[in-house]
Amino acid sequence: MPYHSNHATFELPAQLKDKTMHMFTLSDDGPSEFSVVMSHADAQGDDSLVNFSDRLVTELGKSLPDFRLMSKAERTVDDTPAIELAYRWRSAGYLMHQRQVITMLPRTEAGDVHAMLIAATCLNPFTDEWDAAFDGILDSVKLRHKGAPASSAPASTGPALASTVFALSERRRTLHAFANQEEACRKTDAREVEHDAWAFFDAAGTPLHASFIVPNTGTLWRKAGSYVLEKRPERGAPNLRARLYQASMFVAGSPAVRLSSIAEVQAMLDQPVEG
Repeated sequence: MPYHSNHATFELPAQLKDKTMHMFTLSDDGPSEFSVVMSHADAQGDDSLVNFSDRLVTELGKSLPDFRLMSKAERTVDDTPAIELAYRWRSAGYLMHQRQVITMLPRTEAGDVHAMLIAATCLNPFTDEWDAAFDGILDSVKLRHKGAPASSAPASTGPALASTVFALSERRRTLHAFANQEEACRKTDAREVEHDAWAFFDAAGTPLHASFIVPNTGTLWRKAGSYVLEKRPERGAPNLRARLYQASMFVAGSPAVRLSSIAEVQAMLDQPVEG
């Protein structure tokens, strides 16, 4: 999946789990009088905001010494329902105090559910200064998914889409979309292609088949060769529309691909292709 960090964008392999955490403190060493952590956590498939927060309180009570929930209240983050917990616990001789705000994120293409957590921690009870600082952060939060275009919008057509090549990994349940055949062949491992780990399709969903021009070599350490993609109507393989159910995650292989979800791929396949 395409991944965005503060200073770079890169492709994250589907099997890696995102455990990103942003931490902000007042000092480099030792306990900070005030700190803020932003993170996300896996939720259960049918979790509501209330269920998730209740389970979190139970888990905190089991894991934190001398845990005490001070308050629990409904609020919003960027006009999105949220719950704020205020509690304290004992750690290394300090009585720590924390305000934690929880909001649920939209379900991913793979069907996963996550909660976003924003927590402020103080070594002593919150002062007016630190309450105001945390409230200012919360009031300024803008959730990225709210500014994203709706994934259900019909896909636009044009020259870039007419040359699109799709690569489907049934084992990974992932559908990649590349700008053209050259990019698809360059970015999809020839050693996996040789073992039929990938199925390729053109912009209309017609199957494409790999023809090796440089074979994979070696036995213990295999060196990747190179291949091109071609249509072979006589093979009678199912088209992408018939196999789309095998994908649960979508990955755009380059900025030239004007698609962002499996739903948009389905919409594209239902439209005539230009070019």
